[in-house]
Amino acid sequence: LSVGVMEIFFRVFIPVTDVPFYFWDPVIGPRRAPNQTGRRIIGNYRNTRYHFNVQGWNHPKDYVVAKPAGTRRVCLVGDSFVESLHVNPEETMFAVAERRMNRPERPVEWYAFGNSGFGTEREYELIRHYVLEYQPEVVILLFVQNDPFDCSPYLAEPSPYNVTYRLNNQGKLSFEFPTAVWRPSRWRRLAAQSALVRYFIHQRMLLERLHALRVSPPAEQGIGGLPLQEQAVRANNSSSGELTGMSIAERQLKTWQLIEALLRAARDECFRRGAAFGLAFCGWHTDIDRPLTGASSRVPPKAVDPYCLLERLSEMGREQLGPIAERLGIPYLDLTDPLREMVARTGKSHCFPDDYHYGAVGHAAAGEALATFVESIWQQSPTQPVRQLH
Repeated sequence: LSVGVMEIFFRVFIPVTDVPFYFWDPVIGPRRAPNQTGRRIIGNYRNTRYHFNVQGWNHPKDYVVAKPAGTRRVCLVGDSFVESLHVNPEETMFAVAERRMNRPERPVEWYAFGNSGFGTEREYELIRHYVLEYQPEVVILLFVQNDPFDCSPYLAEPSPYNVTYRLNNQGKLSFEFPTAVWRPSRWRRLAAQSALVRYFIHQRMLLERLHALRVSPPAEQGIGGLPLQEQAVRANNSSSGELTGMSIAERQLKTWQLIEALLRAARDECFRRGAAFGLAFCGWHTDIDRPLTGASSRVPPKAVDPYCLLERLSEMGREQLGPIAERLGIPYLDLTDPLREMVARTGKSHCFPDDYHYGAVGHAAAGEALATFVESIWQQSPTQPVRQLH
């Protein structure tokens, strides 16, 4: 009886988060289900609206293949940074960029394709099978520091529900279908109907708090809330027979070779279907917020972590991703400087105190920078390598 009374009390008097569900997409794997609208309240800092459209992407509008006459279209692809559940729909980077670029004589549409946990391999499949169907002039992939861990079978065992890419003996991409079909948990969906469950498990993050108490030493908080220490353990202790004979350095090198091959394939597929392909990097949170914190970067020597996947994650854009983009002739934007300038101008952090996802300030700065980036791509020939933008 008391549980029932509490359930009614929370439903009537306490703002309680909604929980967007997933569905099985046989092309990509599990992703957010279409036609979901609600409010996401997490912790003490996030209380935002979301709307997953008929195609299953967090965007105020449904997507249509046919473009209105004279309209130009940009598609932004990525993980939870692009999914943008941490801000309201009108505050997202793609909404900011669309408003910035839209003019009466030249309408511009920005379509966003983001899902939490996506890595470069699923983003490439997303571009191939979905994004290019909407006939964009430009496709931008937003790269985040956890993407290598999300996409590389050389760092950790891949999920059986997702597509997997490896490199064959010739260094070419080798595609592998999912080995299992994902099915939603009926019990979890049923439990999510309870306001008490949503409040304590999702909104107050009770399970995460209990897990944090058990972990010793505490896992370091990383981009998007990823525990980097846990990732490193996962990578070092992978049980795959293929990885057993590879050193950590060999796995890391293979990971960047795989990412370069995926970016090359995405570039070529976009070009083949009439779109330019650009690459943006999210930046490093400590560098971005330096005008507020005054924190100085103490980067370990390169020999400690030459592939920027452990102690030198902060150097990933400068030492790994930027050079890859330059080799491939892909337009490249490092968002560190634009976001840092916005932080200095507003006196506000670009992210949340307990989560490194962009907040409203970060999305505003990223949206303005992405708009300028796309305009520069349109001004240059798509058949020529495009200079890097910083």
